[in-house]
Amino acid sequence: MPLLPSPRPSSVRQSWPSASSLVIALTALLVLVWLLSSLADLNGSQVWFPLSLHITVETFSIVVAGLVFAVAWHSQQPVPLSNPLLACAFLAIALLDLAHMLSYRGMPVWVTPASAEKAIAFWLVSRVLLAFTLLAVACRLCHRSIALPRVLLLSSSLGLVVLVVYLQLFQPQLWPRTFIDGEGLTRFKVQMEWLIISLFALAAWVFWHAREVADRDYFDGMLAATLVSILAELCFTAYTSVNSFYSLLGHLYKIVSYGFIYQVVFVSSVRAPYARLAVEMNERIAAQQRADYMAHFDSLTGLPNLSQLEERTRQAMASALKLKGAVAVLYVDLDHFKMVNDSFGRTFGDQLLCTTSVRLQQALPDSAMLARAGGDEFVVLLADLENAEGASAVIQRVLDELADPFMIERQQIVVSISIGVAVGPSDGMDFPCLLRNAEMAMYKAKEAGRRTWCYYNAALDTEMRGRLYLINGLRLALEREEFFLEYQLQLDLASGRVVGAEALLRWQHPQWGLVAPGQFIPAAEQSGLIVGIGEWVILEACRQAQRWQAEGLDIPRVAVNVAAIQLHQGSLEQTVATALAQTGLPASALELELTESSLVDNTEQVMIALAGLKALGVTLSIDDFGTGYSCLAYLRRLSVDTLKIDRSFVSDLPNEDGHAIVAAIIHMAESLGLSTLAEGVEDEATAAELRRLGCRQAQGFFYARPVPASALPAAIASLPV
Repeated sequence: MPLLPSPRPSSVRQSWPSASSLVIALTALLVLVWLLSSLADLNGSQVWFPLSLHITVETFSIVVAGLVFAVAWHSQQPVPLSNPLLACAFLAIALLDLAHMLSYRGMPVWVTPASAEKAIAFWLVSRVLLAFTLLAVACRLCHRSIALPRVLLLSSSLGLVVLVVYLQLFQPQLWPRTFIDGEGLTRFKVQMEWLIISLFALAAWVFWHAREVADRDYFDGMLAATLVSILAELCFTAYTSVNSFYSLLGHLYKIVSYGFIYQVVFVSSVRAPYARLAVEMNERIAAQQRADYMAHFDSLTGLPNLSQLEERTRQAMASALKLKGAVAVLYVDLDHFKMVNDSFGRTFGDQLLCTTSVRLQQALPDSAMLARAGGDEFVVLLADLENAEGASAVIQRVLDELADPFMIERQQIVVSISIGVAVGPSDGMDFPCLLRNAEMAMYKAKEAGRRTWCYYNAALDTEMRGRLYLINGLRLALEREEFFLEYQLQLDLASGRVVGAEALLRWQHPQWGLVAPGQFIPAAEQSGLIVGIGEWVILEACRQAQRWQAEGLDIPRVAVNVAAIQLHQGSLEQTVATALAQTGLPASALELELTESSLVDNTEQVMIALAGLKALGVTLSIDDFGTGYSCLAYLRRLSVDTLKIDRSFVSDLPNEDGHAIVAAIIHMAESLGLSTLAEGVEDEATAAELRRLGCRQAQGFFYARPVPASALPAAIASLPV
């Protein structure tokens, strides 16, 4: 969504981009006038600067000086230390310039007769005051000195003006001579001009160096004013007549310097605060727009969020009730999205979500509304349905659309989704109820094998509440020590020797009794609680294996089942290393049983994790081989040691198909140099056939049932001969 731009505050540089060029041009003009002085009488002629022009020029300069006073006096930004000083000084300068104009030769007699010498005296005081003021401003801004009281500054400036006027009008003999008719400027006048030039030059030097560490735009403007003031004073060192071209040029340069100062003060004190206010207002507007956008749209995909969808659902539900139709809310969740993020990074995952949203929109009818619920979850509203089954055709199109592989960052990836469906008004009268029910149905779809959809029904409420109770019980089971392990022996088929024992997790709940693993383990995996439980299982199994070795019980290894989330989150290696270190168990005595799905998904990350485990020295097996992906190409790369043939194939061994599958697995394992272990061996005939086919190891009720560790010696003693 486009937002309003945030403009920069106005600055001197922006308002006055040609300041340096103007200074150079004025300097060149003065040099040109100096060169032409030999060809034309520019210095002594009386016609260049008549009285009327002088009145006009000085009036203008007085007005500009007054504006500087007014603006600087009423503003404190952004240079509060200098503004009061500048304001009071320019009030005095305006009054002295007024006195200079009124006492100029040719002006009517106001108090005393006008004269060139009297006018020059007021002029000198005004210029000295300006030079000291600019120097003081530069120094105060550089050193950030304490601000002087405004009343004191104002009183001092007005007192200076009164003193100068009094002395000049009533005590003129106290002033040195500055001008002699027929001769021109006195030595004192010229020396004072050079003193003023020196003060301006010093101020210019301070402004030049201060611009590198302070507000450059402000200092550039003041520097330009100071340089033009120097040019003005140079003009007043050269003229011999107050009506000469040099005098005119000096007065014009004075106005330009005042203009520079006014521009600096106006921009910094008036325009810049308003510009900053405009920026703040625009930023607030932009922030409000962003807030409004975020309140209704997802920032990543640009899709509407649930607040918009809720309003649309309310309208659709009202229409459905009126027309006796239906609406459907689809809760869409990407399968194994966390593995994608863990494997390829969040940027890759974000691109996948954006691409998925585009595909979903392409598969949906125009009347549907797609929203992002957050994470890897999307919600779809299907309105104007005739009946509850009307959503099935749309859902199938969605599944078909997402069946094709995605190409992201030159990586091809296949994504599946699970969809839960809630239909109103039968499954709920409002959006929160429909959303909750659709989400429950989505989880049911995931349990059904993913890549499918499930309609909500009332039985799901009871099931979900039971699952919630189960998860809450699991959270407390570890600290209450309700878990324990049973062990099932594993034997070598050829010799009958015990080669290991598989650790099997059990849960004894104080109220529910013994909870079946098929009930609580899926809930533990879905909730993520299996990570902590798995850490406890590994540590406890290692402790028990170490006890066997200490007691002289011949059980070479203990096998522990590992959930996919334990492998993919990247902490399994550290968990195993810690358990081995704490118990002192040799790594070779520990075997980790991994599922096919956990190995095939996220292969690169898995190989890194398995490499770390192999480096520790533990052995690895694939549990229930043949029931999952069975991607044979990965077996060698993953460096597993054993394939565990699933009990479903072992029980089907008497049948021709089952026999062929088991034989193929054993043959393939031998060709890859892998061992095989058959699960679910129930009788001697099955064991004999497995031996004939070349299977090396077995476990099952024919040999021993899972028993507590304390009962293992008796179980070993009762093994069939």
